Amino acid sequence: MLSWLRRKKTALSEVVTHFAKVPSPPPGTLVAQSNFLALDLELTGLNPRKDHIVSIGWVPIRAREIVLAEAKHYLISSPVSVGQSAVYHGLHDRQLENAHDIAGVLTQLLTQYAGYVFVAHHSTLDEQFLRVACQRCFGKAPRFRFVDTMKIEWQRLLRRGKVVKHDALKLGACLERHGLPAMPDHHALEDAYSSALLLLSELKPGGENMTLADLYLLSR
Repeated sequence: MLSWLRRKKTALSEVVTHFAKVPSPPPGTLVAQSNFLALDLELTGLNPRKDHIVSIGWVPIRAREIVLAEAKHYLISSPVSVGQSAVYHGLHDRQLENAHDIAGVLTQLLTQYAGYVFVAHHSTLDEQFLRVACQRCFGKAPRFRFVDTMKIEWQRLLRRGKVVKHDALKLGACLERHGLPAMPDHHALEDAYSSALLLLSELKPGGENMTLADLYLLSR
């Protein structure tokens, strides 16, 4: 039994090793030639050390086109009750009883999208939760490369001399400002798709000549 568990743990850790070995595209790569994965997580709280992922959604972007055929949405079983977080994401404990195991979903994510640049709105939180989840499941966590549509929008407004008012950087407000369709808040796939739409809209002025280095600078 112990030998089987050790083999399983080794196999799982190899998922992270493979992901880490696939190089990110060089900073000088044009954005139009880069692969992105927009994703979103719904959570039981905001502390990655004690809270957990209850759903994840993602959608790839290739050649500045959203690949809806590969969009995914998973409910994730949680070792703790969703508690009051259900008010935000609308998921309740009973809905997660037969949900997916986080290790299996992360294995799919890391296997299929190694070498992609990840995209999220307020990416710091998503990155922290992904790293902690990988640490719990695999015993180690890879380094993710993220661009943040919220920070890009903040830079965009500052360059235009706009006053960034309260709530102006929320995803819904950003979509409205870009003339993009409103989506339901706090649904992982809807938010991932919205982030993908927002990124493409943010890249429209001069985006054909933008490199990943330019994008990372905007996302700092």
